Amino acid sequence: MLGLPAELAFLADHGVPPVQLQEAARLAERTGVSPSRQVIASGLVTEEQFYRALAAELGLRFLPRPPPLQPGGDIAAILREGLAVTRVRPDSPVRFAAAPPPGPALRRFLAAGARARGDIVVLPPSALAAELRRANAGTIARAAAWLDEAGRQRFSARTGTNWLQKALAFILVAVLSVTGTLAPTLTLVGVMLTLGPVFFGAVILRLAAMMERPTIDLWREHRWQIDDSRLPVYTVAVPIFGEEAVLDQLIDALAAIDYPAAKLDIRILVEEIDWGLRRALAARELPPFMQVVIVPRGAPQTKPRALNAALAEARGELFTIFDAEDIPDPRQLRLAAARFLRSDADLVCLQAHLVIDNTEDGWLAGCFALEYAGLFDVLNPGLLQSGLPIMLGGTSNHFRTQALRRVGGWDPWNVTEDADIGFRLVRTGGYIADLPSRTLEEAPSKLRAWLKQRTRWYKGYLQTLISHLLLPGRLLSEAGLLSTLTFLVLTLGTLLGTFFYPVFAAVTGTAILSGSLLSPDGPLELLLSAAALALACGGICVVFLIPALGAWRRGAIGLWRWLPLLPIYHLLASLAAWLALYEYLNDRFAWNKTAHGLARSSRYRDRARSPALTDAAAIPAPLPPADARY
Repeated sequence: MLGLPAELAFLADHGVPPVQLQEAARLAERTGVSPSRQVIASGLVTEEQFYRALAAELGLRFLPRPPPLQPGGDIAAILREGLAVTRVRPDSPVRFAAAPPPGPALRRFLAAGARARGDIVVLPPSALAAELRRANAGTIARAAAWLDEAGRQRFSARTGTNWLQKALAFILVAVLSVTGTLAPTLTLVGVMLTLGPVFFGAVILRLAAMMERPTIDLWREHRWQIDDSRLPVYTVAVPIFGEEAVLDQLIDALAAIDYPAAKLDIRILVEEIDWGLRRALAARELPPFMQVVIVPRGAPQTKPRALNAALAEARGELFTIFDAEDIPDPRQLRLAAARFLRSDADLVCLQAHLVIDNTEDGWLAGCFALEYAGLFDVLNPGLLQSGLPIMLGGTSNHFRTQALRRVGGWDPWNVTEDADIGFRLVRTGGYIADLPSRTLEEAPSKLRAWLKQRTRWYKGYLQTLISHLLLPGRLLSEAGLLSTLTFLVLTLGTLLGTFFYPVFAAVTGTAILSGSLLSPDGPLELLLSAAALALACGGICVVFLIPALGAWRRGAIGLWRWLPLLPIYHLLASLAAWLALYEYLNDRFAWNKTAHGLARSSRYRDRARSPALTDAAAIPAPLPPADARY
């Protein structure tokens, strides 16, 4: 067909109007994608219709479902070329299954002239990918769980503590047991003096973060975005398990993402054994840029294992994660892509801001919202502007895909894989930056659910601390002194502060009420009293001022009404920390799943679905692709 690329021209002979094909080809050139991917991603034809027409054009047999495939080989390479070897059957001449993905592989397949051959069948690429996963389920499961040869070489939460860590822990417990029995008061003073520097470090770090100016929202303040032709392909991984309650909301939120459809690679990751969710997804018609990926069964059945399976097949140069209940700002991917393109290659990760939107579900959700406001609008941006690492959130992290592959992906045995992966990336020479874009989240409003979630988080912090300290010297040489100290403050300092928060609060309150803290008898007691008062005042500022400032920056000062309940909230956090320690010793890899779809209130979701700015309002006139700037 005159004027149409070869990878589209044959569709005109199979019922697709040439005018629509020409328009798709022009849009593909404008966007910087292959015309074949554009016609499928736009919904002009379905994937099955496209490959059925391709088979008819070449005189090949089309199968909507693939024949059994030979296991083995480089699965990612097979998917890139779209040609797999089938199992030999005496009753069938078929030897190859062809599903060349849109783009160069499809053009090569057309140029090869494989016409009217009985040994080749044509399939949709999604069907080929599903059968390859089934045929290689064991290999994929082992690689995703770091149980293959390469995975066993990486330090991981799976290995637990080494002999030196066990010996030090035993000696410490023994010494504290003996001295605590013989001289309890002196032991308590000694423990407080020993831990004082860690707590002071935690307080100073947080107070310093408060002094940093908030990150500028480049879209709203500077009114720019990158041209579609320069946007990279973006893989969006959505690991879900038993999430039927929020499935429709999730699909709507993903469909609302403002990004060229032909450059979206959205993968909804579903465990093989999750039959209820698989049936629910099968009953829904997904947009063409979304696909359901069945994660082969295996241990541990965790979110990071599913993410590793997605990473192995990811098409995108950039990679992000959303949870089942998330509603990201529709422009978040555009802003992240522009930020990566404006930065050097050492920028390996961006952390967006997580916002709790069911704040009217009770005091627990309200305090959770305050906590997130302080974390994502004050602490994280402040640390990142100073070039220091942070504890990543479990969602809305945006990565360079190659950086993830260099570190092997996520630790599948760590129940807070997000905290771990951030420090892994820093140890390889990368750095993290703040992304001023919001993702709405649902907080547990029931105490039992909150405790289970928080217990998993603290257990994961403990796993992260132990695994990164297996070789302390290596950690120091790879991350550097400042990043290592920040890591210790954020992990060890957070854990110790949470463990002993009730003890220190009780001791300090008793000392103030009895007057001993404010009327020391000698120079040593004066020094101790001054240090205790400084730490107490600093701790109070951290507990109250950071969440209050975060709520103010978010324009949610209504959350201030929950500030008086934060001391009780932190007491519950201490309980969760002790439960985490018990669980680490008894069931180290258990994943406490948080149920979603239970929120009764939602303050921000309507705002997220209808962003205030549009392209027309933000950009006076789009520039031609050749002159596009960012």
